[in-house]
Amino acid sequence: MPNFCPSCGAKVDEGYKFCLSCGAKLQSEDTLDSKTSNENNTQEHGQQFPPAQQGYTPPTGQKKLNKNLLIVLIAIIVVIVVVIMLTGGGIDSRFVGEWEQTDGGLMTIDWTFNNDGSLEIMGMDLAKWSVNGNKLCFETTNDFWDDYMMEGSFDEVCYDFEFSDGGNTVYLSIDGSENLVLTKK
Repeated sequence: MPNFCPSCGAKVDEGYKFCLSCGAKLQSEDTLDSKTSNENNTQEHGQQFPPAQQGYTPPTGQKKLNKNLLIVLIAIIVVIVVVIMLTGGGIDSRFVGEWEQTDGGLMTIDWTFNNDGSLEIMGMDLAKWSVNGNKLCFETTNDFWDDYMMEGSFDEVCYDFEFSDGGNTVYLSIDGSENLVLTKK
């Protein structure tokens, strides 16, 4: 009948005084006290190994450390995602959908903010939109704008924004003056 090393659980042939796998000193089965052997092994090697027939399970402290490390990593990822969403460069879901701009008269202009960051005005795909901090920025994607932009103007314009009426109205302004008012459809 084969013997097993009380330290690492490796198969050991009779007659050996040391385990060929881990180097632990071997004792005969009748004098072996697994608790004493495990304590000696812990002192010699700094780590405890159960016999192979019981299967290896990490010490409870190691399981708890791994669980705590996982929780910390998940928390860090959540914080990073929230910071990215709040600091900008992305889509703000409050804008997504259909809006209308009225000038107080008869003319109404329809705006559609799409999930993919495209902006349609009056059914034409005219710009890309994104939120950067407290600014709503538009980047032109269509030559249509060229006829309406002043010479030397940039391909991107950013407005300060402020929601009101429970998020159903948004005021867009540049340099503190009210420029556009959009109402959710």
